[in-house]
Amino acid sequence: MEAMWTRYLPAIIKVREWLDSGVIGDVRIVKAEFGFDAGWNPEGRLLNKEKGGGTLLDAGIYPVSFASMVYGGEQPSKIASSVLIGETGVDEQFSLLFEYGGGRTASLHGSVRLSMTNEAVIYGPKGRIEIPGFLFAKAATLHVNGEEPVIFKHELEPSGHFYQAIEAMECLRAGRKESEVLTVDETVRIMETLDRIREPWGLKYPSEA
Repeated sequence: MEAMWTRYLPAIIKVREWLDSGVIGDVRIVKAEFGFDAGWNPEGRLLNKEKGGGTLLDAGIYPVSFASMVYGGEQPSKIASSVLIGETGVDEQFSLLFEYGGGRTASLHGSVRLSMTNEAVIYGPKGRIEIPGFLFAKAATLHVNGEEPVIFKHELEPSGHFYQAIEAMECLRAGRKESEVLTVDETVRIMETLDRIREPWGLKYPSEA
């Protein structure tokens, strides 16, 4: 099981329930970002190519995986991107536009040198879902057109991994080899999407030489 612990948070589970119910209609646009200022430390992991550094593989996986979740595991048919490759040769920030067909898109951003709001918003023809600080989501708000907002709140346990650990234990007790929340197949397809993003950047790591 990939340690994408965000998917198992109660607020994100509620978001999936809202999406499955169709309350905002078929999703048309997803916006998500994750960025923080890690400071300048070229020898540290985040900015060191020898250590697999850069934004996409550290912070960027979260908005990319979030878009995959919202679109039911579907990966984009087209990818457009902009990237800032820093002095150490890794991506310090990026912007992505995913196209899925039928007018469905995802606008995703990430950085290890910029502090961002780290929010996510999902838009459909009947309304939207807002998730502040979606990685560590403690709340989500459902806005259905013409209705009062519905707010879901849940205080997290000391570690966000707590909820994924519960899911892992439940899978083991039931004899399941993977979780339906995030299958091995989807994890691999997301990794392939990350490779597609990096290819036009010319960003390769020593292990890929």
